[in-house]
Amino acid sequence: MPNKKLLTYQKMKPGHLRFELDLSQLYNSKDQLMRFKTRFKEFIKSDPSNMHIYRLKENLLIFKSEQLIPSKGDSRPPLLLVFGNPASHSVKEGMFFSYEGNGKEHRFWKDIMRPSKMLDMGLDQDQSFKERNRLRKEKIRNLDYKSPYRIGFCVFVSLPSGPSGPWSGIGGINKLLGLKAMKMLEPFERRRILRIVKNFITPEGKVVTFQKNAWVGLKGDSDPVYSIKSAKTGGLVGSINGMPKIPLLGAPPTRLVGLCRRILGRFLI
Repeated sequence: MPNKKLLTYQKMKPGHLRFELDLSQLYNSKDQLMRFKTRFKEFIKSDPSNMHIYRLKENLLIFKSEQLIPSKGDSRPPLLLVFGNPASHSVKEGMFFSYEGNGKEHRFWKDIMRPSKMLDMGLDQDQSFKERNRLRKEKIRNLDYKSPYRIGFCVFVSLPSGPSGPWSGIGGINKLLGLKAMKMLEPFERRRILRIVKNFITPEGKVVTFQKNAWVGLKGDSDPVYSIKSAKTGGLVGSINGMPKIPLLGAPPTRLVGLCRRILGRFLI
């Protein structure tokens, strides 16, 4: 069982979680701690948003992450989308896939969700990204969108990182913490997601992952082993570990826009 005090979190304003990671439990020597703190200095500089969401207080790493699960219900079956880890700038802005480039609408909304008919919020494309983010969060919370599903958003790895460069994505978090430390955190991350599944997903609902760690962490023991080829061809079909009646589907990474859109359409529409 994971140590409950290793990684703790609490809900903040809608869309945000506040985490505390006890580094003294993660690393068992002063030398390991010092090496982490050296890496952390480089990590913080790797993306300008990192300084807004991370704080190191002695041996406690405090950071913000993202999660958006509507508390309202309606007649639509629930769908939980589980991504790898948050982008630092999206956590700073308070909304998943907040923008890309210099404020352009993110491809996830523009080229995957809307064309696949998975989620259409009818937003004006001339709005600023800040206004789009505000409206998008409000619409998700209030179920004010066109979709066959009632949709929730979460991440498997809670620590954010930049969208590009050597410290980006989950690879960047692996580099920051080390693989052994990541393995120590995985049971906690899994337990957090399973709690969401139990509270949000009904018998008609489904869960979709978009990244290897999420699939591996949630799949049943007899479900397919992750490979990018299987994700691209729609071969990742299983159920939530310990909850065999809840379907688990593994979509390609969102960066593979066309494939991701097609597989989602095949799975869900």
